[in-house]
Amino acid sequence: METNTQLLSNFLFSCGGNWHNTLYIRDDAAGNGYLMTADRDGMPLLMEVGAFNRLTGNSIDPAECCGEMALGVFETVYAKYLLWRCPSAQEHSLRSICVQAHERGGGTQ
Repeated sequence: METNTQLLSNFLFSCGGNWHNTLYIRDDAAGNGYLMTADRDGMPLLMEVGAFNRLTGNSIDPAECCGEMALGVFETVYAKYLLWRCPSAQEHSLRSICVQAHERGGGTQ
C-alpha cells in the first residue's frame, strides 16, 4: 500500500502537477468536496479536498479548478463504473473510490 506522500505524488502527476487542472466535485449533502483527475487509463482518480489540504497546506478554491460538477452529475456520468467499483449501493460513491484507490495502491501507474 502506498503512503500518503506517494498517493499525493501520483495524484499530482496525473493532473500535471497543478490542482488547478482538476475538476471540483461538490458534495452539498456532506458539506465537502473532491478533486478529480484521470489516471493514464482515463479512470477517475479522486482526492478529498480536506486530505489534499492536510497533505499540501494548500486551500482549494473550487472556482480556480478547471471545472466543477455536483456529486449527482458525477454519479450519473460514471454510473456503470460505480456499479462495479462500489461494494454497496448505500456506500458514498466518491468516498468509496478514494478508499479503494488507497487500498489498491493509488490507482495510477
